Amino acid sequence: MAKPLEVHKRWQAISTLLREQGEVGVDELAARLSVSANTVRNDLNAMAAESLLIRVRGGAVAVDQNGQFGSQVFAERARHFQREKELIGRWAAQLVRDGDAIVLDSSSSVYFMALHLAEHRDLTVVTNGLQIATLLAREPSNKVVLAADIVRTDGYSIVGQLNPNLLHRFNAAFCFVSGSAFSWDQGLMVLDIDEGPLKAEMITLAEQVVALVDHSKIGLTDIYRFAEPAEIDHLITDEGISQAQIEQLRQTAGFPITVVGSDGAETHQPLQPKAKKRVYHIGFGNLSEEMMFAQQVRRSLERAVVKFDNIELLMKDNRLDRQTALDNADWFVGQNVDLMIDYQIDAHAGNIIMDKFNQAGIPVIAVDIPLPGATFYGADNFRAGYLAGEVLGCWVREHWQGRLDLLLKLEMPEVGPVTSARLLGQQVGLESTLGFLGESQIISLDCPGVLGAAVQRVQQILATLPSDNHIGIIGINDEAVLGALTAFEQAGRIGQVVAVGQNADRLGREALRKPGYPFIGTTRFGPENYGEELLNLALKILNGDAVPPAVYNQHIVITRENIDEYYPLADDKLMASSPQPLSQQMT
Repeated sequence: MAKPLEVHKRWQAISTLLREQGEVGVDELAARLSVSANTVRNDLNAMAAESLLIRVRGGAVAVDQNGQFGSQVFAERARHFQREKELIGRWAAQLVRDGDAIVLDSSSSVYFMALHLAEHRDLTVVTNGLQIATLLAREPSNKVVLAADIVRTDGYSIVGQLNPNLLHRFNAAFCFVSGSAFSWDQGLMVLDIDEGPLKAEMITLAEQVVALVDHSKIGLTDIYRFAEPAEIDHLITDEGISQAQIEQLRQTAGFPITVVGSDGAETHQPLQPKAKKRVYHIGFGNLSEEMMFAQQVRRSLERAVVKFDNIELLMKDNRLDRQTALDNADWFVGQNVDLMIDYQIDAHAGNIIMDKFNQAGIPVIAVDIPLPGATFYGADNFRAGYLAGEVLGCWVREHWQGRLDLLLKLEMPEVGPVTSARLLGQQVGLESTLGFLGESQIISLDCPGVLGAAVQRVQQILATLPSDNHIGIIGINDEAVLGALTAFEQAGRIGQVVAVGQNADRLGREALRKPGYPFIGTTRFGPENYGEELLNLALKILNGDAVPPAVYNQHIVITRENIDEYYPLADDKLMASSPQPLSQQMT
């Protein structure tokens, strides 16, 4: 039956807008077409029934978005069991919460799910689907990362090796995938041997793998198996699945099966659930709760551990004290921890501590300060120092015409090679712009890395420094450097000094925001990100995966010019005002 002329015109107008915009909203269409919202909804539903568009909450999207990415091929796939995929996708989207990190493959089933993520915010999305990427990137608060780098000739997906930036670092809450076939003994399969290996890598990035499989694929097999049944945590299908298939899955699969229909959903639990993940007990000996940077490392671990359902974290404070660190090591051995993350500053105690853990068979990750035989995580100390030294040298050349009378180096010899590498890097970076400094121009001072103690130490030698000299200050961390600047300021001599720091901790960032203050830069170590990366590294070690002997941070110097890019002022104010509770497990 032919449509009335006015309906035909509305459909044409809707189709034109979809070609131009890719998506339309009910309210927008109602205003443009001068009709009621109910009339628009009826039009969209009717057009969806004829596969002219895809209906989503609040509007519709184009099946073929103006040929973008060659999506006609994709559109043909999307039309196959479209209603079932829409229902599956809508239910699956409910699993995602604002702020989640998720992995999405390029399948049409997952695309229908992505349509229902339009109202979500602050998502971090890894995908090999170009249409999915462009769809979710329209929300400015989302971060979308492509999983690989080779665009297929079909134009809607990407294949190739997994993006190396995701290896060993990225940890998603969910990976949503589909395939061309699924069976209870083989798992998820695809016909494409180019895309299959990438999907197999993508599912390793997430804590839970959720399979979106319409009933037409169940019981089938295909060429490439990318997800074994044991790797799947949840299967979502539609009411076209037979009762016999549900019972077969319940008997053989260790994951729940959710069957969705137009009237709701029902989840069937497996008769033999997966064995529970082993819970690992991981110890953390913190450097000192008196140091801002160490507090941030500890808090980052406390935030990160809530994302892991198989880790319990035990904490102690090493208190910048050798004997305390040794006593803590004995305590962690007595607790039978599975792995130790140790942040310990006394180089002389390092061998003793490592012998305790080695004798107990406990692997160790050393944070920022190497321990003999431990996997290292943290700063590339020479490079971090060099970057800050360059900034200092450029400032002296521009503001003091290259004149630097003295360089005050605030060291902590008990730390061992770390302080040497970091301070050497700063000096070499400085000299790369100003030229070599003579021995008489360098004053090395054994100085604590805690602000209050650093003030007192510099005050002791301040009278020996000429008041008419231009003095540059470098140090092991921000607190030592800021302590030195405080000593000069209290003596009324702040105008003769300029300084750079290391760590970019909150105190350092506050100093950078003080107008005219001679603290001009600090190398970012990102302690707020240590926690998740340390726990991911710990799990790889415990799982027997190969890990490098050292995992280094990527460093950048934070200055007044770029501080708000990396540390927005509003976030820093929130951090400063929020409570900083010490873990109940730390004593």
